[in-house]
Amino acid sequence: MEISFCGKNVLITGAAGYLGKALASAYCRSGAKTLLLLEVPEQKEKLEMLAAQLRQTGHQPTVKTYYADLTCIQEVLSTTQQVKEEGIGVDVLVNNAGVNVLQKAVEVAEDMWDYIVDLNLKGGFFLTQQIARDSLLERKGNVVFISSQHGMVGNHMRAPYCASKSGLLGLVRALTADWSAFDVRINAVSPTYIINDGNREMLTSAEYKRKYLQHIPLKRYTEPEDVASAVLFISSNCASMITGQNLVVDGGYTAV
Repeated sequence: MEISFCGKNVLITGAAGYLGKALASAYCRSGAKTLLLLEVPEQKEKLEMLAAQLRQTGHQPTVKTYYADLTCIQEVLSTTQQVKEEGIGVDVLVNNAGVNVLQKAVEVAEDMWDYIVDLNLKGGFFLTQQIARDSLLERKGNVVFISSQHGMVGNHMRAPYCASKSGLLGLVRALTADWSAFDVRINAVSPTYIINDGNREMLTSAEYKRKYLQHIPLKRYTEPEDVASAVLFISSNCASMITGQNLVVDGGYTAV
């Protein structure tokens, strides 16, 4: 069964990060017509470099870049208005942008709580709401939220992160109730610790193997490509009867 996004327009937030790059590359290989890549302005150089690389592949999708701080709803609305004015309808929205700051619960200040929850949960909702109004509902599209194993189980020093990722799972269920009438599917993908070039040395150290890896039955961290494959499947026609669900990519972390 082939996964194809030929003729589809795909919007990915947090596109300049390791997972964002894997997502963009995977949709590119699967034939997406247009990739709409969204990042904060501070990541412009990285995002433009990724866009150039994608345009030079044999698939040659149309690649467009946008910049907004998802914690600022006005910037969210300005960006979605730009997409609308360019006449681009969104078929797949992947809410990948997110952040985690490790702090003891007794030390979390209000501004840090707001920053994490606003980016991980609030910003994703209002972006999704506006994209749905503008095109996604009429196009019978798909929405994927990147949650986390920590949306299902707790962990030390992650109070606002766990709360925001749990909130995404509730949001998936609520939007499924609202938008199934439009034949729109809403799902989440929840990975375990994602290893990449930025954290590889830390995660493969003896200390972090004891802290994290021993809790994963498959005894390996997930790669960005593992998560991207799950996102592609859940947003494709191969999963046409799957909505309101959370696809967990954790090597068994939450099962035992």
